[in-house]
Amino acid sequence: MKRVVLRRFFLPGACAALLLLHAPVATAQSAGGYKPEYSLSFVSDERIVIGRTAKRWRDLVAEKTEGRVNIRMYPNASLVKGEQTREATAVRQGVADMAVASASNWSSQFRALSVFSLPFFIPDIDGTAALIRGDLGNLVRDNMDKAGIVTLAWGTSGYRQLSNSLRPVQSPADLKGMRIRVIGLPLFMDFFKALGAAPVQLNLTSLPDALQKKAIDGQDNPLSVFTGFKFNEMGQKYLTMWNYPAEPIFIAVNKNVWNNWSRDDQQRVREAAEQAMSETAPIQTAQTARQALDKTVSQLTQAGVQVTQLTDQQQAAFKSATSGVVQNWSDRIGQDLITIANADIKRGPGLPPASDPNAVPDSALPASPNPQPPPADETSPAPSDAAPDNPEQAAPDNPEQAAPDNPEQATPDDPAQATPADQESDN
Repeated sequence: MKRVVLRRFFLPGACAALLLLHAPVATAQSAGGYKPEYSLSFVSDERIVIGRTAKRWRDLVAEKTEGRVNIRMYPNASLVKGEQTREATAVRQGVADMAVASASNWSSQFRALSVFSLPFFIPDIDGTAALIRGDLGNLVRDNMDKAGIVTLAWGTSGYRQLSNSLRPVQSPADLKGMRIRVIGLPLFMDFFKALGAAPVQLNLTSLPDALQKKAIDGQDNPLSVFTGFKFNEMGQKYLTMWNYPAEPIFIAVNKNVWNNWSRDDQQRVREAAEQAMSETAPIQTAQTARQALDKTVSQLTQAGVQVTQLTDQQQAAFKSATSGVVQNWSDRIGQDLITIANADIKRGPGLPPASDPNAVPDSALPASPNPQPPPADETSPAPSDAAPDNPEQAAPDNPEQAAPDNPEQATPDDPAQATPADQESDN
């Protein structure tokens, strides 16, 4: 596959991160073999898919490695004091040994992940699978590997849907002036402003309180988050199914940690990741996804939620109103990446990526497209001190300190890793 070179972008906090280079920051692995405990970061808790995946993976790893790999969970992104946008850097630096994360939260570190957040870009769940399995997904995994992060398994928590407490939303005009909580992506802020709404950036952990206090009128999240938090009991009576961006999730491990495990345990941990993802957040076929969606919608309707499922004509009105935003952000993400993504979507999820014509998928839609674990690296140096077990010790007081520890790493030439400076996310 042709490599694409884009100009460098410095991320927020990259300069402040230089100070972190000389500080005694916790590193991923202690000398002398396995750590007694490994830290796992994830957003929120077990009420949502990411939390359930994290717990299932932890349990399976303990079982399959016979206790050699012992994982301690840190929910609510507590290792970075709730700053979910710093989670990728925390894994790179070893502040967190591993994470179960979403594409949007890590898109400020890896540019290609931003493609998943483009409104109305991915036509259906098959398109999401095609991107994960295709050249775009390979580009993401390759750049994460170069940044010191090994990805083990991929899944999805579904499309982000819109809910509010005021009225049904069937057209852009219905959103005028509505205070909508969004994740910390300027892309999403621009999207809702183009629709006439008043977007409010909030962390996921702050969302329930804001809804109950009526500080905001609505929010957007996958249905699994809506049902997990029971937003319908917090005044969110109106739900609009508009499928505007997808939300893939993945399991990732610090590469130093990974390389310090035996080849056998690498395989066991990877198998545990695949199993956990397939059980809690599988990449479904379009038919299966539709059936699951219909079931959830039926349950919400019975609970008193008024659900609006947009027709093609109604969705076209939202696309038209936001076409300028999508074009602007496509240019900022990089048209070369958009071209790669469109080719993946056209090929579909059942065909191998163009960059690997000899690859043959085990099934039409495997749980994830991960390669075999690498050979054990007998010569890799043992990193220094283990990460603190106490999140207050592990997490810097200044969120900027969780920025990349090397500006050259934070701003690579590769399009999958370089990201516009003002793009952030918090799930």
